Amino acid sequence: MALEATTFFDWASNQGVSFWEVVSRNFTHPGPFGPVPISNGAQLVPDENRLDLLLSPAQFGLLTGVILFLFLRHKIARWREEHSHLKMTSSADIRRAAYTFLTFLEFLALAPFLCTILVVFQLYRTVIGAVLKHRHGKHFKGLLDGADVVWAIEDQNSRGMINIMANVEEPVATWTTGESSMSAEILLTLRKRISSRLMRNYRPHPKMFWKRNVELGYYFWSDQSELTVEDYIRYMDTMPLADGKRFIEEQQLRSLLSKINNRHLPADHTSSWEVLVGRQPLLDKERNILQYPILFRVHHSLGDGVALMRLLLEAIVDKEVPSRWKHLSKLKVMNIDYILKEQKASDHHHLTIGETMLQRIWKRIPSLTDLATQRDHILRILWTIYTAPAFFHDVSRRQVDNNCIHASQMANEKVVSWIHEDHNRDTRWVEIIKRTKRLLPGTRFSDVFLTALSSSLETFFASKNGTSPKNLTVVLPARIEKESPHLKLHNRFSVALQTLPITPGIQMNDTNRHYALTKRILAVNSYSDVLRSSSDYLINYWIMSKMTCLFPETILRKILKSAHSTLAISNLPGPQQMPRIQGRELKNLCFFIPNLGTTAVGITLLTYGGKLQLGILADRAVIRTEDEAHSILRGTIEEIERMGQLLDEV
Repeated sequence: MALEATTFFDWASNQGVSFWEVVSRNFTHPGPFGPVPISNGAQLVPDENRLDLLLSPAQFGLLTGVILFLFLRHKIARWREEHSHLKMTSSADIRRAAYTFLTFLEFLALAPFLCTILVVFQLYRTVIGAVLKHRHGKHFKGLLDGADVVWAIEDQNSRGMINIMANVEEPVATWTTGESSMSAEILLTLRKRISSRLMRNYRPHPKMFWKRNVELGYYFWSDQSELTVEDYIRYMDTMPLADGKRFIEEQQLRSLLSKINNRHLPADHTSSWEVLVGRQPLLDKERNILQYPILFRVHHSLGDGVALMRLLLEAIVDKEVPSRWKHLSKLKVMNIDYILKEQKASDHHHLTIGETMLQRIWKRIPSLTDLATQRDHILRILWTIYTAPAFFHDVSRRQVDNNCIHASQMANEKVVSWIHEDHNRDTRWVEIIKRTKRLLPGTRFSDVFLTALSSSLETFFASKNGTSPKNLTVVLPARIEKESPHLKLHNRFSVALQTLPITPGIQMNDTNRHYALTKRILAVNSYSDVLRSSSDYLINYWIMSKMTCLFPETILRKILKSAHSTLAISNLPGPQQMPRIQGRELKNLCFFIPNLGTTAVGITLLTYGGKLQLGILADRAVIRTEDEAHSILRGTIEEIERMGQLLDEV
């Protein structure tokens, strides 16, 4: 008996069977399972009951069209998302496009004049370099690079130094027995390691020991330093203690570091670094532990934050099994995975020695992915050049911040403070920020942190003058180039300005508190998206790395002078496992960035061992006491903890 249905859909509808049953029967009429036995010599006769067609041609064509339509719609949607910054959805976008085009035409008109100026100063700089080389002979080590010069331009009220602080712990019982000489042991260990690792006949980083000089308007390096390891690594100043006290309080350490952080470096501030070891420990009464502070002070012209943190960890800590180390800011630092990859690459190199010339040429031909990446890179550069004139106009027209922590003139006195997420306590600040970020797709770790900081600043402003500004301008540093596996002391960073809305924090009695927090984070994220979709970082990087070094000091000071921003914020991911000195872990690692221009407040964020470490350095012209500076950090942490409470309610 023949089946009336001729397609799978018709047959399945008539028989009321599932697709999987039909598959199991090989699309045949229900019957015995298994292959049909065929006797020798038998001829295959078409079975009219067999369902040969899964789809009819018309149905197959319709299904193909639907799939093709959905595929194209998905691709078009993705293209629109990737090029959303090019869409003109309003009259403001049209005006912006016209403004960018007109400023670019203006740049083309001035380009011959500007190029002439740059060429003249480049020739002048070359002549000055030749004169200095003739004057100092073999001791001349070259003019400072562009980004290094930016930090060499400083004044006595704000010197361009990064201060990195950490603690080494010791049980109180060891100290009270009189057997402890922890600070002397640390000092001796650091001197030995710096001498053996960095000051031997072959110096892996000779830039560390060069002097920074300025003559004829240009900064240059020379190796005429006569400093010894004892000059670089010394004891920290001591604080007077009351009768009967043996240990200092954290408030006293803050006051001491406030005095030290802007102090001259050795050799009349021509050297680039020093290490100070504290002799007076802090007492942790809860754990009955003593904490000895270590302060690593380094001039920013030596390198950026990533390079300096790597230098600190590679130069002074114990050389342990590489697998103990995790990524430092996503860099392969003594990482076993990187070593294995290098070994595989070396083995592959030996295997490819016998390859023919044609095979080697074929491997060098770029793939379609490489060509697409190169095309995107070229388009990005062209777009940056096209938008650069509009960027300069925007910066010149940007209004200067007006609030109580924006300085017009800085003093030669600083305040520092910090908050450490203790590894011995059950806090989860990093986890709270990450969970909040995941609940709002498209937001970033920094967006959530800036939102928490915003509420703390709002409280601080309200306590100072009763009102707070609607927003302020922050400087956000960012690294442009990827760090190489081998440490290089150089500055490969850029900066950009971002608007930060100042809004009240979470009100736990507000029924709409979840919506209010979401709205605040998305407001910060909108400014962040605008910045990241722009060419600001790349333009500033070109200026800092290629152009600043061309001009003499007097002109460069005027070019770099900026009064727009209120504070700078630096976020640096640190190692996930804590390094050790003489078997003792470095605890509470944090750093402080220098004030530049009239930006009198710098806030730092470091994730160290999975915990959050915050630091603040401010000029006393705007924040007078360490307690006021500490209140800004404390308010930020309190807001993060309130975010955690909201997460627990979800």
